[in-house]
Amino acid sequence: MDKDKALQPKFSIKWIAIILALGFAFALPAWSAQPLSKDDISLLLIGGASEAKMVSLIEERGVDFQLTPELIETFRKQGATQALIDAIVESNRKKAASRTATATESPGTTSSSVSGISPQLPGPGPQVTNISNPPALPPPQPSGQTPQNGTQTAGHTVEAQEAPTAKLTDPSPVEIQRIIQTFAAKEELFKEARDNYTYHQINKVETLDADGKVTGYWQQDWDILFDDSGKRIEKVTYAPVGSLKDVMITEQDIDAMRNIQPFVLTTEDLPNYEVKYLGHVKVDYITAYVFSVRPKEIKKHHQYFQGIVWVDDRDLQIVKAQGRQVPQLYHTKNGENLFPSFTTWRQQIDGKFWFPTYTLADDTLYFSSGPVHIREIIRYTDYKQFKSSVVIKAVQAIDPNNPSQTPKNSSPPSNAPPKK
Repeated sequence: MDKDKALQPKFSIKWIAIILALGFAFALPAWSAQPLSKDDISLLLIGGASEAKMVSLIEERGVDFQLTPELIETFRKQGATQALIDAIVESNRKKAASRTATATESPGTTSSSVSGISPQLPGPGPQVTNISNPPALPPPQPSGQTPQNGTQTAGHTVEAQEAPTAKLTDPSPVEIQRIIQTFAAKEELFKEARDNYTYHQINKVETLDADGKVTGYWQQDWDILFDDSGKRIEKVTYAPVGSLKDVMITEQDIDAMRNIQPFVLTTEDLPNYEVKYLGHVKVDYITAYVFSVRPKEIKKHHQYFQGIVWVDDRDLQIVKAQGRQVPQLYHTKNGENLFPSFTTWRQQIDGKFWFPTYTLADDTLYFSSGPVHIREIIRYTDYKQFKSSVVIKAVQAIDPNNPSQTPKNSSPPSNAPPKK
């Protein structure tokens, strides 16, 4: 999202506090090599310590606290990057592994409480389940509506059951590689299957003030369907005049709504990413393997996903993803282009594949002129399979009634350079 230069707010800065924090940041390496506390992390962030410096300190000293969703939110508001969060997660994992070894537990067994991340990450949202119509736990939103879960699978009679409370077994390194290759192959099949479904997508973006009051909004609804010749099209069905003032929706934001936020990691994409196993945890109704995912290399004009994915340990499919679009495009012809951290939940729709049904981003974007609180909600509904023998190609329909609200170009693939 671009910062509107003409309307950039002016912010007074408490220079004395910042200078003191900077002094702490540079003095910290001279202290004894004790683990960093959460207050140490906060002071380093406020003081403007670089990502590389903070990651190096965490790797060298570790941390003395367990990362929680609340701490992640706090650190991000203070400017923490995903790389910094990953470093803390890895420190937690090493500490947990050390405790496990000390306790002489049997090899390969560890509970979700010592898996290195909280099984509740990334916070409140729709429950992850293989049940077509589970009890809803929707994230807070102004409209008060709960996310729709798409079409209900007929005849799916499995009752909702809590996941086992017994300790979860970590797979061996060989098994981990097999799991990664298997879920990537299934993602490839899922991507092809989803291309044969029609669905409705609602995209909403809001800006909020310090009290959480909405100060501006943008919305665009799409029908993803097929024309008479069997070509896949995207038709804008609703696009009211928005009221965003502090930011503007960019072409890269639109592309993220299509390709990054409903994240799919296929066998073809796998060589572009570094995938690391984090743990075996319970999440809502299921148990899942957790992996960190980050691009091996950031290529110019390419956009990637960086974050964490949860892979159902039964179906070996991604059921939940938390992260952000990278790289952050700090300098564009219109200003600075930043992207919020988001979480996407999936649900079984056809009894076979897990489809994205809800995306929530509630984040603060730190522009050079000051922070802007963003909330983004995406809902994917009304999945219906389309039967056709025609080769499907991605195109975009232009809504003549809303030319100013409709993107001018068809969506490029997520790893293609954005159109200028």
